[in-house]
Amino acid sequence: MWLIRTRTGELKHFNSFSDVKGGYAILSHVWQGEEMSFQELRALASDTKESDSPDDTPRSRASAKIRECCKLAESHGYEWLWIDTCCIDRTSSAELSEAVNSMFSWYSHASVCYAYLFDVLSWGSLMRRGPPYSKWFTRGWTLQELIAPRSLVFLSKDWKVLGTKASLASVLEQITGIDADVLTFRRSVSEVSVARRMWWASSRHTTRVEDRAYSLMGLFGVHMSTIYGEGDRAFRRLQEEILKRTSDQTLFAWGNVLPAHSTPFRERFSFDNFHDDSHLFAPSPASFRNSGTMRPLNFPVAVKHIIRTLKLPPGRLDASAKDVPHTQTTADGSYVIPSPDMSFTTYGARSRMLVLESSKDNSVLAVCALACWDDATNSCIGLLLRRYRQYNAKFKYPRYHVGITVRGKHKWMGLSYRLAQVDWAPHVLSFSGGPITVAWKQIYISHRPPSHRSTLSDPKRYEAEFRVLFPKWLEVELRKQGFEADRPLPTDETDAHRLSNGGPLGIFKFTHSASGESFRLQIGQCHSSPWATVSIVPKVSHIKPPATEVQDSPLNQPAALLVQPAFSCDKNRLSSWLNATKTFGDSKRRIQLTFTRAANIGGTHLLDVRLGGSTYWRLNRRSDPGQKALHTMSRTAVRLCSRR
Repeated sequence: MWLIRTRTGELKHFNSFSDVKGGYAILSHVWQGEEMSFQELRALASDTKESDSPDDTPRSRASAKIRECCKLAESHGYEWLWIDTCCIDRTSSAELSEAVNSMFSWYSHASVCYAYLFDVLSWGSLMRRGPPYSKWFTRGWTLQELIAPRSLVFLSKDWKVLGTKASLASVLEQITGIDADVLTFRRSVSEVSVARRMWWASSRHTTRVEDRAYSLMGLFGVHMSTIYGEGDRAFRRLQEEILKRTSDQTLFAWGNVLPAHSTPFRERFSFDNFHDDSHLFAPSPASFRNSGTMRPLNFPVAVKHIIRTLKLPPGRLDASAKDVPHTQTTADGSYVIPSPDMSFTTYGARSRMLVLESSKDNSVLAVCALACWDDATNSCIGLLLRRYRQYNAKFKYPRYHVGITVRGKHKWMGLSYRLAQVDWAPHVLSFSGGPITVAWKQIYISHRPPSHRSTLSDPKRYEAEFRVLFPKWLEVELRKQGFEADRPLPTDETDAHRLSNGGPLGIFKFTHSASGESFRLQIGQCHSSPWATVSIVPKVSHIKPPATEVQDSPLNQPAALLVQPAFSCDKNRLSSWLNATKTFGDSKRRIQLTFTRAANIGGTHLLDVRLGGSTYWRLNRRSDPGQKALHTMSRTAVRLCSRR
C-alpha cells in the first residue's frame, strides 16, 4: 500500500500495513469534482526536488484536502496517511483490484480514521438539518468506512473535530440504522444477519454500478476480482460468494411479504417468469429496503417450528428413509432432516427444501420454507414460488421462479410479492377442491436472469408478446422520400403495437404526397405466429384490394383479419424469413421489410422499411433536390464523354 508522509506529502510504498511503524491515519470522504490523483502527487515530488526552499514540498503544492488532512494527522502525531484519491495507482488494474479487496482491512487496522464532512459546519448544524444530514451518509463506500475503524473522528468543513464514532453511536444508529453495539464493537458485524447488513446499504449510492457490490465485500468477508464494465452482474457474483461462506438464508429474504390473509388463487395474479424480482438473487442492495427485520434461524429449529405450527406429524417429514444424500438429526433425535445445502447449475440453484405446494389448472404455486424469522410479522418466512411453465420438455426435478404479481382492478394496478409467512401457507395456497402437499423436494430455483434467451425454448412467449416499433429516424427518412403514414407510427415502448392472436391487426398505409403512389403494410398473427406482408397500390385512387389481402378498417377501430381460403399466412410467417428479412414487389416497386429484436428480453421488434425499384427511385429523385442535381450532373457528364 502507498502512504503519504504527513510532513512533506511524499509517497512511499509499504508491503503491508503491519510494516508501518507507529501506525497510520486514514481518510474517509466524499469525492468532490476533480481530486488529485496518484500520478499528480508523484509529479509534485519530482518538481519540488529542484527547489531550494525547504518549505517547497509536495504537501505545500497539493490540493487543499490533502494538505489540510496531512497537517491534522501530523499534529496528532501520525507520520503516515492514506487517502484513496492519491494512494492508489488507478492506471494499474491489478493494484486497483488489490486496493478494493483490501479496503475494509486497511480501514480496520488504521490507528485513526478521519471522516471529513465537507457540507457540515458543526455537529449541531448537522442534527438541525435532518435527513440526509450529510452526503457522507448516503454514499456506498462510506458504509464500511464507518463500521471498520476502531477509532473514527468526524471532522467539519473547516477540519474541526465534531465528535467520535463511539461517543455519537446512538445518534449514528438513528441516522444510518447501524446498530450502536456494532459501531462500538460490543457485537461483531459477522453476527448480524446478511439481510440486515444489506439493509444498511439499501439507501446508499455509488457512482459506478459495480461499486454497489465491491463496496460491500469487506462487510461480508468476501474477496473477488473487480471487473469494471460487468454492471449488475457484480452484485449477483457478490451474493454467490456470500453463500459460499454462510448458511444464512436471509440472503433470499428480500422483497414484499404477502399479507397473511391473501389467497392468490382467488385473486387476479400473474406469472411473469422474467421479472427482475423473479430470481433468487437480488439485482441491487436497494432490493433489501424492507429486510432490516430478517434474522436467521437454526435450520432444525425452523423445521421444528413449522411442524408444530402446521400441526404435521414428525414422521411425515422424516428424511431418514428417503434417498437423501446429506441429512442431520434434530437435537432431541426425534427425526432426520436434509442438510440445507445449495449448488448452482445452468438450470438454476439446486437444493432439497421443505415445500408446500398446490395447483390449479396449469398453475402451480408453492411456499418454500426458509430458516429465517421476520420480526416485523413475528413469523417464519418462506419463498413464494411458482412452477416454471416448460414447453415441450419434461424434467425429473421441477424448476421454479420466485414471486407472483397480484393484479388490482386495472392491469396497471398490481403488487409483486416474493415472500410468504409459512404459518399462513395453507391459507395462501387454499382454493376450492385443491389439495396441498408438504414434502422435502429437490428443486431448482432460478437464481439470476439468463444472459440471453432463445425464443425457440419458449415459442408461445414470443408470439403472445409480439410488438412492433418504428424507429424515429425511419419516419423521417420515408418523409424525405415523399411518403407519409396515414396514422401516427408507434415509436416508443409505451405505444408499441401489440399483436395478440385473434386480436388487433396492424395496418399502416404510406402515400406519396405528389404522385399518389402508396403501399400498405400489414402485420398480424395467424395461428399464434406473427406474419407481415406488403400490398403495393399504384397511383390509382380507391383501388379495391384482392381477396387475398386484408381490408382497411376505420382509424378509430381495430382492423379485422378476413378469413379467406385463398390467403395463406404460412408463406409470410416471420419465422420463415431468412435473417428476418423479406422483399415484396417487382423491379419497379420494391419494398424490403426487416425485423430486429429491440432487446434480449421481451417480444418488441424494430421494423425497418427499405424502398427500391425504378418507380420509387424516380419519385425519390424528385423529392430530393440533391439527388436530382446529382442525376443531372451524371447525365451531363455522360453527354460530354459521348461527344469526345
